[in-house]
Amino acid sequence: MKKFLFVLLLLFFAFGGYILYDTYFSNKIPVLKTEEEIVDIDKLFVYGTHLNLHGNVVNDSNLDLVLYNGDFLEYKIKITDNDFDLAEVINDGIYLENIPIGTYYAFLRSSNKDENGKDVYKYYTLNNKTKYDETVYYTFSNTGNKIVINTENDIYNTLMFTVSKNTDKGVYDIVIDAGHGGMDSGAIKNGYKEADMTMELALSLKEKLEKYGVSVKLTREKDQLTNNEKLNDYGIHGRAVIPHEVNAKYVFSLHMNSNSSVSVNGLEVYTPANINYDFAKKLVNNITTMADIGISNNKINKKFNGIYTRTFTEEDIANSKKEHLSKNMVPYEITTKTNYYFMIRETGGIMTGAYVDKRNEEIKENPYFDSNVGVEAYLLELGYLSNKKDLDNIINNLDKFTDAISMTFKSIYETVDNV
Repeated sequence: MKKFLFVLLLLFFAFGGYILYDTYFSNKIPVLKTEEEIVDIDKLFVYGTHLNLHGNVVNDSNLDLVLYNGDFLEYKIKITDNDFDLAEVINDGIYLENIPIGTYYAFLRSSNKDENGKDVYKYYTLNNKTKYDETVYYTFSNTGNKIVINTENDIYNTLMFTVSKNTDKGVYDIVIDAGHGGMDSGAIKNGYKEADMTMELALSLKEKLEKYGVSVKLTREKDQLTNNEKLNDYGIHGRAVIPHEVNAKYVFSLHMNSNSSVSVNGLEVYTPANINYDFAKKLVNNITTMADIGISNNKINKKFNGIYTRTFTEEDIANSKKEHLSKNMVPYEITTKTNYYFMIRETGGIMTGAYVDKRNEEIKENPYFDSNVGVEAYLLELGYLSNKKDLDNIINNLDKFTDAISMTFKSIYETVDNV
């Protein structure tokens, strides 16, 4: 009996301690006073590892964006006319990888001085007017968090970021796409098939990235396709759909080039439009230095040495429309801002102009064409099979190519704080 009473007493004090903690300590975060004026957000998207917002600007000064959970995470905004953005390009903004676990409330904050020189802050709530009520992002494996962005809270009527440990399965850091495969051999020159070479490169790159702890998904496996099969571009488990299915942050599509002129040679890295090119520059620099390959002398669509960005031209748009009509299909809405290469365009959702919806039964749908979460994509043409020097280089120095690519990605992966 005494033992029973003792247990009851312990339970009583434990429960009382919990009530005391819950009442006086767990709710210690001060509630901010917010202004009546509301900031409308009309764009909210994630591309790669960064979140961007676009909305209206309140009539106030010294504005920034803050995430609040008792302390503040502060982010600069760019103001143009009556609007603001977190970044001018799609792969900049809030770096989601380094937000610690917790619940955060987003505000536009103004800061001014009163007559005594004391800082005075005002906080404006963010009203999500986009059609994306909830946005989910999975961080790299070395952090392993899940970030849910919505407005489902009872404290403030504003955007809320909930960061927790990820328990969902099937999440990958990067997708490696070995170009072509099966009945699609790609370029064939001097007895070598592009599809075979990209597969060898993909397997080598996967092995090296995994040694760093990076989780890697391939769009196709070795010997997966027979000579009578071809990997679907779209639809469930399609080549451009897999990066979305596994919630990857990056995709590298590996290719070898070819030209009727044997003198054309060198590395070409194709990127999305409207991006910060820092990563692409680092990629080109590392590959050319470590793999001893030159920069391509191709000048079409060139942005920087070895870096190319191709969007549809008016001629491309007209040809696409003509082709679809000739097959009794409905043309897609394409503009000169739409990215041309499907592994860049369709993996990036609304940020890169993905458009393959279900209007044409002959073409499988990209279920993520309208997504506001996009995978940052790079298409790597690692030399010309039609050029003997390039071909010999890729055959003899394949490990150097994959060393360079894996080390470039590692430089991003290891900048993440383990929080």
